[in-house]
Amino acid sequence: MRPSRCFLLVMLVSFATLVLAASSHAQTVKTLYSFTGTNSSGNPGFGALVQGRNGKLYGTTSGPIGTDGSAFVMTTSGNASQLYTFGSDGANPWAGLTLGADGYYYGTTFDGGSTGNGVLFKLSPTGLYTSLHEFAGGSDGALPVAPPIQASDSNFYGTTSGTGGASTVYRYETNGTFTTILNLSNTQGQYAAAPLIQGTDGNLYGTAEEGGNAFPDGCGTIFKLSTSGEILWTYAFPCGAGGVFPEGPLVQASDGNFYGTTESGGGDRGIQPGTVFRLSQSGVVTTLYDFTNLTDGSAPIGGLTQGTDGNLYGTTSGGGGKSRGGNLFQISLGGVHTILYYFGASGEEPYAGVMQDTNGTFYGTTYAGGRDGYGSVYSFNMGLGPFVTFVQPTGATGSGAQILGQGLTGATGVAFNGVAATNFTVVNDTYITAVVPSGATTGKVVVTTPSGALTSNVNFRIIN
Repeated sequence: MRPSRCFLLVMLVSFATLVLAASSHAQTVKTLYSFTGTNSSGNPGFGALVQGRNGKLYGTTSGPIGTDGSAFVMTTSGNASQLYTFGSDGANPWAGLTLGADGYYYGTTFDGGSTGNGVLFKLSPTGLYTSLHEFAGGSDGALPVAPPIQASDSNFYGTTSGTGGASTVYRYETNGTFTTILNLSNTQGQYAAAPLIQGTDGNLYGTAEEGGNAFPDGCGTIFKLSTSGEILWTYAFPCGAGGVFPEGPLVQASDGNFYGTTESGGGDRGIQPGTVFRLSQSGVVTTLYDFTNLTDGSAPIGGLTQGTDGNLYGTTSGGGGKSRGGNLFQISLGGVHTILYYFGASGEEPYAGVMQDTNGTFYGTTYAGGRDGYGSVYSFNMGLGPFVTFVQPTGATGSGAQILGQGLTGATGVAFNGVAATNFTVVNDTYITAVVPSGATTGKVVVTTPSGALTSNVNFRIIN
Protein backbone atom coordinates (compact mmCIF):
# COMPACT_ATOMS: atom_id res chain seq x y z
CA MET A 1 0.00 0.00 0.00
CA ARG A 2 1.46 3.36 -0.98
CA PRO A 3 -0.74 6.29 -0.03
CA SER A 4 2.29 8.48 0.69
CA ARG A 5 6.04 8.39 0.72
CA CYS A 6 5.89 10.07 4.10
CA PHE A 7 3.63 7.33 5.48
CA LEU A 8 6.34 4.79 4.77
CA LEU A 9 8.55 6.76 7.15
CA VAL A 10 6.00 7.16 9.97
CA MET A 11 7.76 8.16 13.13
CA LEU A 12 7.25 6.38 16.45
CA VAL A 13 4.71 8.16 18.58
CA SER A 14 6.38 10.19 21.31
CA PHE A 15 4.59 10.84 24.57
CA ALA A 16 6.88 13.67 25.55
CA THR A 17 5.57 16.57 27.58
CA LEU A 18 3.67 19.07 25.49
CA VAL A 19 6.09 21.73 24.30
CA LEU A 20 5.06 25.34 24.61
CA ALA A 21 4.99 27.23 21.37
CA ALA A 22 7.35 30.04 20.55
CA SER A 23 4.38 32.20 19.65
CA SER A 24 1.90 34.08 21.81
CA HIS A 25 -0.86 32.27 19.90
CA ALA A 26 0.18 28.87 21.32
CA GLN A 27 -2.18 28.98 24.30
CA THR A 28 -5.14 29.14 21.91
CA VAL A 29 -4.45 25.64 20.53
CA LYS A 30 -6.85 23.07 21.97
CA THR A 31 -7.14 19.31 21.57
CA LEU A 32 -10.85 18.80 20.92
CA TYR A 33 -10.97 15.05 20.47
CA SER A 34 -8.64 12.04 20.70
CA PHE A 35 -9.37 9.00 18.53
CA THR A 36 -9.63 5.74 20.44
CA GLY A 37 -8.60 3.21 17.79
CA THR A 38 -11.79 1.21 18.32
CA ASN A 39 -14.28 0.36 15.55
CA SER A 40 -11.78 1.39 12.83
CA SER A 41 -11.70 4.92 14.20
CA GLY A 42 -8.16 6.25 14.35
CA ASN A 43 -5.22 7.73 12.47
CA PRO A 44 -6.77 10.46 10.31
CA GLY A 45 -4.66 10.85 7.18
CA PHE A 46 -3.98 13.61 4.69
CA GLY A 47 -7.34 15.27 4.15
CA ALA A 48 -8.40 18.52 5.76
CA LEU A 49 -11.70 18.65 7.59
CA VAL A 50 -14.73 20.04 5.74
CA GLN A 51 -17.55 22.21 7.10
CA GLY A 52 -21.10 20.98 6.52
CA ARG A 53 -24.36 22.83 5.95
CA ASN A 54 -25.21 22.12 9.58
CA GLY A 55 -22.06 23.83 10.84
CA LYS A 56 -20.42 20.55 11.87
CA LEU A 57 -17.04 19.23 10.72
CA TYR A 58 -16.67 16.05 8.65
CA GLY A 59 -13.62 13.90 8.00
CA THR A 60 -12.20 10.40 7.65
CA THR A 61 -9.74 8.16 9.43
CA SER A 62 -7.57 5.64 7.64
CA GLY A 63 -8.08 3.24 10.53
CA PRO A 64 -5.47 1.63 12.76
CA ILE A 65 -3.41 -1.00 10.96
CA GLY A 66 -5.57 -4.05 10.29
CA THR A 67 -8.83 -2.08 10.09
CA ASP A 68 -10.60 -0.32 7.22
CA GLY A 69 -11.15 3.22 8.49
CA SER A 70 -14.16 5.38 9.18
CA ALA A 71 -15.97 8.64 8.44
CA PHE A 72 -16.81 10.89 11.36
CA VAL A 73 -18.72 14.07 12.20
CA MET A 74 -18.08 16.42 15.10
CA THR A 75 -19.15 19.75 16.48
CA THR A 76 -16.65 22.58 16.73
CA SER A 77 -16.67 22.04 20.50
CA GLY A 78 -15.41 18.47 20.10
CA ASN A 79 -18.50 16.28 20.34
CA ALA A 80 -17.68 13.53 17.81
CA SER A 81 -19.54 10.51 16.48
CA GLN A 82 -18.85 7.83 13.92
CA LEU A 83 -20.72 8.39 10.66
CA TYR A 84 -19.70 5.23 8.79
CA THR A 85 -17.38 2.25 9.24
CA PHE A 86 -15.70 0.99 6.07
CA GLY A 87 -15.21 -2.66 5.18
CA SER A 88 -15.73 -4.87 2.13
CA ASP A 89 -17.33 -1.97 0.24
CA GLY A 90 -14.14 0.09 0.40
CA ALA A 91 -11.23 0.42 2.78
CA ASN A 92 -8.89 3.11 4.08
CA PRO A 93 -10.23 6.53 3.09
CA TRP A 94 -6.97 8.42 3.41
CA ALA A 95 -7.81 11.99 2.58
CA GLY A 96 -11.14 13.28 3.81
CA LEU A 97 -14.37 14.33 2.11
CA THR A 98 -15.79 16.95 -0.26
CA LEU A 99 -19.19 18.56 0.32
CA GLY A 100 -21.20 18.42 -2.90
CA ALA A 101 -23.90 20.83 -4.03
CA ASP A 102 -26.46 18.06 -3.39
CA GLY A 103 -25.57 17.99 0.31
CA TYR A 104 -23.76 14.65 0.13
CA TYR A 105 -20.11 14.09 1.02
CA TYR A 106 -17.88 12.58 -1.66
CA GLY A 107 -14.68 10.64 -1.12
CA THR A 108 -12.50 7.72 -2.12
CA THR A 109 -11.02 4.69 -0.44
CA PHE A 110 -7.43 3.78 -1.23
CA ASP A 111 -8.24 0.09 -1.59
CA GLY A 112 -11.10 -2.32 -1.01
CA GLY A 113 -14.16 -2.90 -3.14
CA SER A 114 -14.65 -6.00 -5.27
CA THR A 115 -11.34 -5.49 -7.10
CA GLY A 116 -9.28 -4.22 -4.17
CA ASN A 117 -8.30 -1.11 -6.13
CA GLY A 118 -10.43 1.41 -4.28
CA VAL A 119 -13.86 2.99 -4.50
CA LEU A 120 -15.41 6.36 -5.30
CA PHE A 121 -18.33 6.88 -2.87
CA LYS A 122 -20.78 9.34 -1.42
CA LEU A 123 -22.19 9.62 2.09
CA SER A 124 -25.36 11.33 3.23
CA PRO A 125 -25.08 13.64 6.26
CA THR A 126 -26.59 10.82 8.31
CA GLY A 127 -24.14 8.18 7.07
CA LEU A 128 -25.99 6.46 4.21
CA TYR A 129 -23.21 5.02 2.00
CA THR A 130 -23.38 4.68 -1.79
CA SER A 131 -20.61 3.19 -3.95
CA LEU A 132 -20.38 5.23 -7.17
CA HIS A 133 -17.48 3.50 -8.94
CA GLU A 134 -15.14 0.62 -8.14
CA PHE A 135 -11.74 1.13 -9.71
CA ALA A 136 -10.69 -1.86 -11.80
CA GLY A 137 -6.98 -1.11 -12.00
CA GLY A 138 -6.99 -0.74 -15.78
CA SER A 139 -7.72 2.34 -17.83
CA ASP A 140 -9.90 3.75 -15.05
CA GLY A 141 -7.00 3.84 -12.59
CA ALA A 142 -6.42 2.40 -9.16
CA LEU A 143 -5.68 3.35 -5.57
CA PRO A 144 -7.21 6.84 -5.27
CA VAL A 145 -6.02 8.82 -2.28
CA ALA A 146 -7.75 12.19 -2.57
CA PRO A 147 -11.48 12.91 -2.67
CA PRO A 148 -12.82 14.40 -5.91
CA ILE A 149 -13.63 18.10 -6.19
CA GLN A 150 -16.83 19.47 -7.69
CA ALA A 151 -16.09 21.95 -10.47
CA SER A 152 -18.17 24.83 -11.82
CA ASP A 153 -19.73 22.50 -14.43
CA SER A 154 -21.20 20.45 -11.50
CA ASN A 155 -19.06 17.43 -12.43
CA PHE A 156 -16.62 15.82 -10.00
CA TYR A 157 -12.93 15.50 -10.87
CA GLY A 158 -10.32 13.40 -9.12
CA THR A 159 -7.08 11.50 -9.41
CA THR A 160 -5.80 7.99 -8.79
CA SER A 161 -2.27 7.36 -7.55
CA GLY A 162 -2.14 4.24 -9.72
CA THR A 163 -0.33 0.93 -9.43
CA GLY A 164 3.35 1.60 -10.01
CA GLY A 165 2.59 5.29 -10.21
CA ALA A 166 0.43 5.10 -13.35
CA SER A 167 -1.87 7.94 -12.31
CA THR A 168 -5.12 9.03 -13.94
CA VAL A 169 -7.53 11.97 -13.82
CA TYR A 170 -11.23 11.08 -13.93
CA ARG A 171 -14.56 12.83 -14.24
CA TYR A 172 -17.72 11.67 -12.50
CA GLU A 173 -20.93 13.26 -13.78
CA THR A 174 -24.00 13.66 -11.61
CA ASN A 175 -25.90 11.29 -13.95
CA GLY A 176 -23.51 8.51 -12.92
CA THR A 177 -21.17 8.54 -15.93
CA PHE A 178 -17.53 7.83 -15.05
CA THR A 179 -14.81 8.77 -17.56
CA THR A 180 -11.02 8.69 -17.42
CA ILE A 181 -10.06 12.00 -19.03
CA LEU A 182 -6.27 11.71 -18.71
CA ASN A 183 -3.63 9.05 -18.21
CA LEU A 184 -0.61 10.89 -16.87
CA SER A 185 2.68 10.03 -18.53
CA ASN A 186 5.97 9.63 -16.67
CA THR A 187 7.00 13.18 -17.44
CA GLN A 188 3.57 14.60 -16.59
CA GLY A 189 3.59 13.02 -13.14
CA GLN A 190 3.38 9.82 -11.10
CA TYR A 191 1.57 9.09 -7.84
CA ALA A 192 -0.99 11.90 -8.02
CA ALA A 193 -2.29 11.73 -4.45
CA ALA A 194 -3.50 15.26 -3.70
CA PRO A 195 -6.90 16.73 -4.55
CA LEU A 196 -7.20 18.79 -7.70
CA ILE A 197 -8.26 22.42 -7.47
CA GLN A 198 -10.11 24.54 -10.01
CA GLY A 199 -8.48 27.87 -10.72
CA THR A 200 -10.32 31.11 -11.37
CA ASP A 201 -9.59 30.50 -15.07
CA GLY A 202 -11.81 27.39 -14.95
CA ASN A 203 -8.93 24.94 -15.46
CA LEU A 204 -7.82 22.16 -13.14
CA TYR A 205 -4.47 22.15 -11.32
CA GLY A 206 -2.84 19.20 -9.58
CA THR A 207 0.39 17.84 -8.16
CA ALA A 208 2.11 14.48 -8.53
CA GLU A 209 4.56 13.20 -5.95
CA GLU A 210 6.97 11.78 -8.51
CA GLY A 211 7.57 11.96 -12.24
CA GLY A 212 9.02 14.77 -14.28
CA ASN A 213 12.38 15.06 -15.97
CA ALA A 214 14.84 13.70 -13.40
CA PHE A 215 16.11 10.12 -13.66
CA PRO A 216 14.91 7.57 -12.73
CA ASP A 217 11.65 8.44 -10.93
CA GLY A 218 11.58 12.20 -10.97
CA CYS A 219 11.01 14.58 -8.10
CA GLY A 220 7.40 15.46 -8.79
CA THR A 221 5.33 17.74 -10.97
CA ILE A 222 2.58 20.32 -11.14
CA PHE A 223 0.13 19.91 -14.01
CA LYS A 224 -2.61 22.06 -15.49
CA LEU A 225 -5.41 20.63 -17.60
CA SER A 226 -8.78 21.59 -18.99
CA THR A 227 -11.95 19.91 -17.77
CA SER A 228 -11.94 17.94 -21.03
CA GLY A 229 -8.60 16.38 -20.06
CA GLU A 230 -6.23 18.35 -22.29
CA ILE A 231 -2.84 18.96 -20.65
CA LEU A 232 -2.06 22.68 -20.90
CA TRP A 233 1.36 22.62 -19.25
CA THR A 234 3.42 20.77 -16.67
CA TYR A 235 6.21 21.81 -14.35
CA ALA A 236 8.86 19.32 -13.21
CA PHE A 237 10.55 19.95 -9.87
CA PRO A 238 14.33 20.02 -10.37
CA CYS A 239 15.12 18.04 -7.19
CA GLY A 240 17.56 19.25 -4.57
CA ALA A 241 17.21 22.87 -3.56
CA GLY A 242 14.37 23.37 -6.02
CA GLY A 243 12.00 21.07 -4.12
CA VAL A 244 11.22 17.35 -4.07
CA PHE A 245 7.92 15.42 -3.80
CA PRO A 246 4.95 17.83 -3.82
CA GLU A 247 2.39 15.70 -1.97
CA GLY A 248 -0.13 18.30 -0.89
CA PRO A 249 -2.73 20.22 -2.90
CA LEU A 250 -2.30 23.71 -4.28
CA VAL A 251 -4.25 26.74 -3.08
CA GLN A 252 -4.97 29.80 -5.21
CA ALA A 253 -4.52 32.86 -3.04
CA SER A 254 -6.07 36.30 -3.25
CA ASP A 255 -3.13 37.58 -5.34
CA GLY A 256 -4.01 35.10 -8.10
CA ASN A 257 -0.90 32.97 -7.57
CA PHE A 258 -0.93 29.35 -6.43
CA TYR A 259 0.95 28.16 -3.36
CA GLY A 260 2.01 24.70 -2.23
CA THR A 261 4.60 22.65 -0.38
CA THR A 262 7.14 19.93 -1.10
CA GLU A 263 7.83 17.13 1.35
CA SER A 264 11.59 17.49 0.96
CA GLY A 265 14.16 19.41 -1.00
CA GLY A 266 15.26 22.98 -0.40
CA GLY A 267 17.43 23.87 2.55
CA ASP A 268 21.17 24.11 2.81
CA ARG A 269 24.01 22.29 4.59
CA GLY A 270 22.83 19.11 2.86
CA ILE A 271 19.56 19.11 4.85
CA GLN A 272 16.46 19.11 2.66
CA PRO A 273 13.33 19.03 4.82
CA GLY A 274 10.88 20.69 2.44
CA THR A 275 9.77 23.97 0.92
CA VAL A 276 6.90 26.38 0.40
CA PHE A 277 6.63 27.48 -3.23
CA ARG A 278 4.71 29.99 -5.31
CA LEU A 279 3.33 29.16 -8.77
CA SER A 280 2.32 31.95 -11.14
CA GLN A 281 -0.63 31.51 -13.48
CA SER A 282 1.85 31.19 -16.34
CA GLY A 283 3.60 28.24 -14.67
CA VAL A 284 6.67 29.89 -13.11
CA VAL A 285 7.66 28.33 -9.77
CA THR A 286 9.57 30.23 -7.07
CA THR A 287 10.72 28.87 -3.71
CA LEU A 288 9.16 31.04 -1.00
CA TYR A 289 10.62 29.34 2.08
CA ASP A 290 13.10 26.56 2.92
CA PHE A 291 12.52 24.53 6.08
CA THR A 292 15.55 23.63 8.20
CA ASN A 293 14.33 20.55 10.14
CA LEU A 294 15.39 22.26 13.35
CA THR A 295 12.94 24.57 15.09
CA ASP A 296 10.75 25.08 12.02
CA GLY A 297 10.07 21.41 11.24
CA SER A 298 10.17 19.17 8.18
CA ALA A 299 7.95 17.37 5.67
CA PRO A 300 5.08 19.86 5.14
CA ILE A 301 2.86 17.43 3.24
CA GLY A 302 -0.66 18.72 3.96
CA GLY A 303 -0.61 21.80 1.75
CA LEU A 304 -1.69 25.31 2.71
CA THR A 305 -4.86 27.30 3.31
CA GLN A 306 -5.27 31.08 3.15
CA GLY A 307 -6.82 32.65 6.22
CA THR A 308 -9.08 35.66 6.24
CA ASP A 309 -6.08 37.74 7.38
CA GLY A 310 -4.41 37.04 4.01
CA ASN A 311 -1.71 34.77 5.43
CA LEU A 312 -1.13 31.13 4.53
CA TYR A 313 -1.34 28.44 7.22
CA GLY A 314 0.06 24.93 7.20
CA THR A 315 1.69 22.13 9.18
CA THR A 316 4.92 20.18 9.17
CA SER A 317 4.48 16.48 9.87
CA GLY A 318 7.85 16.15 11.58
CA GLY A 319 10.67 18.07 13.19
CA GLY A 320 10.37 21.17 15.30
CA GLY A 321 10.50 21.22 19.08
CA LYS A 322 11.73 18.57 21.48
CA SER A 323 9.11 15.98 20.58
CA ARG A 324 9.84 16.24 16.82
CA GLY A 325 6.11 15.82 16.27
CA GLY A 326 5.65 18.64 13.79
CA ASN A 327 4.31 22.15 14.10
CA LEU A 328 1.81 24.73 12.91
CA PHE A 329 3.12 27.66 10.91
CA GLN A 330 2.00 30.87 9.27
CA ILE A 331 3.63 32.33 6.17
CA SER A 332 2.83 35.57 4.43
CA LEU A 333 2.49 35.82 0.65
CA GLY A 334 5.87 37.54 0.78
CA GLY A 335 7.54 34.61 2.55
CA VAL A 336 7.66 35.75 6.19
CA HIS A 337 7.47 32.54 8.22
CA THR A 338 6.22 32.27 11.82
CA ILE A 339 6.01 29.17 14.03
CA LEU A 340 2.68 29.10 15.85
CA TYR A 341 2.74 25.86 17.79
CA TYR A 342 4.83 22.74 18.44
CA PHE A 343 2.90 19.47 18.60
CA GLY A 344 3.60 17.03 21.43
CA ALA A 345 1.86 14.41 23.51
CA SER A 346 -1.60 15.79 22.76
CA GLY A 347 -1.16 15.07 19.07
CA GLU A 348 1.70 14.36 16.66
CA GLU A 349 2.40 14.06 12.95
CA PRO A 350 -0.20 16.42 11.44
CA TYR A 351 -0.27 14.99 7.93
CA ALA A 352 -3.31 17.03 6.92
CA GLY A 353 -3.50 20.74 6.31
CA VAL A 354 -5.78 23.00 8.30
CA MET A 355 -9.16 24.53 7.41
CA GLN A 356 -10.69 27.77 8.62
CA ASP A 357 -14.25 27.43 9.83
CA THR A 358 -16.70 30.27 9.23
CA ASN A 359 -16.51 31.01 12.97
CA GLY A 360 -12.96 32.26 12.24
CA THR A 361 -11.16 29.41 14.05
CA PHE A 362 -8.83 26.93 12.32
CA TYR A 363 -9.21 23.15 12.72
CA GLY A 364 -6.99 20.20 11.86
CA THR A 365 -6.05 16.62 12.68
CA THR A 366 -2.96 14.72 13.74
CA TYR A 367 -2.21 11.21 12.52
CA ALA A 368 -0.73 10.05 15.83
CA GLY A 369 -0.54 11.08 19.46
CA GLY A 370 -3.54 12.10 21.48
CA ARG A 371 -4.74 10.32 24.60
CA ASP A 372 -4.64 6.84 23.06
CA GLY A 373 -2.00 7.35 20.37
CA TYR A 374 -4.43 7.19 17.41
CA GLY A 375 -4.45 10.88 16.55
CA SER A 376 -6.55 13.87 17.44
CA VAL A 377 -8.63 16.81 16.24
CA TYR A 378 -7.42 20.24 17.35
CA SER A 379 -8.40 23.88 16.97
CA PHE A 380 -6.34 27.04 17.03
CA ASN A 381 -7.59 30.57 17.29
CA MET A 382 -5.79 33.51 15.66
CA GLY A 383 -8.42 35.99 16.80
CA LEU A 384 -10.02 36.24 13.36
CA GLY A 385 -13.70 37.04 13.08
CA PRO A 386 -16.56 35.10 11.47
CA PHE A 387 -17.23 35.20 7.74
CA VAL A 388 -19.28 33.42 5.07
CA THR A 389 -18.11 31.05 2.36
CA PHE A 390 -19.61 28.85 -0.36
CA VAL A 391 -20.19 25.19 -1.13
CA GLN A 392 -19.12 26.20 -4.66
CA PRO A 393 -17.72 29.71 -5.28
CA THR A 394 -19.06 29.97 -8.84
CA GLY A 395 -22.40 30.38 -10.54
CA ALA A 396 -24.36 32.14 -13.25
CA THR A 397 -26.85 34.92 -12.65
CA GLY A 398 -30.21 33.33 -11.98
CA SER A 399 -28.62 30.21 -10.50
CA GLY A 400 -28.58 29.20 -6.87
CA ALA A 401 -25.68 29.92 -4.52
CA GLN A 402 -25.14 27.96 -1.30
CA ILE A 403 -23.67 30.03 1.51
CA LEU A 404 -22.17 28.69 4.76
CA GLY A 405 -21.73 30.82 7.86
CA GLN A 406 -22.60 31.39 11.52
CA GLY A 407 -25.48 33.24 13.15
CA LEU A 408 -27.44 33.47 9.91
CA THR A 409 -30.89 33.18 11.49
CA GLY A 410 -32.73 36.44 10.92
CA ALA A 411 -30.50 37.56 8.04
CA THR A 412 -32.05 40.51 6.21
CA GLY A 413 -29.91 40.77 3.09
CA VAL A 414 -27.49 39.02 0.72
CA ALA A 415 -25.47 41.07 -1.78
CA PHE A 416 -23.21 39.83 -4.59
CA ASN A 417 -20.43 42.38 -5.12
CA GLY A 418 -22.85 45.10 -4.09
CA VAL A 419 -25.89 43.82 -6.00
CA ALA A 420 -28.69 42.75 -3.66
CA ALA A 421 -30.28 39.33 -4.06
CA THR A 422 -34.07 39.63 -4.05
CA ASN A 423 -34.54 35.92 -3.44
CA PHE A 424 -32.77 34.16 -0.57
CA THR A 425 -33.75 31.59 2.07
CA VAL A 426 -32.27 31.10 5.53
CA VAL A 427 -32.32 27.31 5.83
CA ASN A 428 -30.73 27.22 9.28
CA ASP A 429 -28.31 29.18 11.43
CA THR A 430 -25.32 28.04 9.36
CA TYR A 431 -26.72 27.78 5.82
CA ILE A 432 -28.40 30.16 3.34
CA THR A 433 -29.40 29.68 -0.28
CA ALA A 434 -29.68 32.68 -2.61
CA VAL A 435 -30.45 33.27 -6.28
CA VAL A 436 -27.57 35.16 -7.92
CA PRO A 437 -29.15 38.48 -9.01
CA SER A 438 -29.11 39.89 -12.52
CA GLY A 439 -26.26 42.36 -12.91
CA ALA A 440 -24.05 40.67 -10.31
CA THR A 441 -20.32 40.61 -11.05
CA THR A 442 -17.44 38.62 -9.62
CA GLY A 443 -16.57 39.75 -6.10
CA LYS A 444 -17.26 39.31 -2.40
CA VAL A 445 -20.66 38.36 -1.02
CA VAL A 446 -21.97 40.13 2.07
CA VAL A 447 -24.71 38.69 4.28
CA THR A 448 -26.44 41.11 6.66
CA THR A 449 -27.31 39.38 9.96
CA PRO A 450 -28.75 40.65 13.26
CA SER A 451 -25.16 40.71 14.61
CA GLY A 452 -23.70 42.59 11.68
CA ALA A 453 -22.43 42.09 8.13
CA LEU A 454 -20.48 38.92 7.26
CA THR A 455 -18.20 39.08 4.21
CA SER A 456 -17.08 36.05 2.19
CA ASN A 457 -13.48 34.91 2.47
CA VAL A 458 -13.23 34.44 -1.32
CA ASN A 459 -14.83 36.02 -4.35
CA PHE A 460 -17.94 34.47 -5.83
CA ARG A 461 -17.11 34.09 -9.52
CA ILE A 462 -19.85 34.80 -12.05
CA ILE A 463 -19.56 32.42 -15.01
CA ASN A 464 -22.20 33.64 -17.45
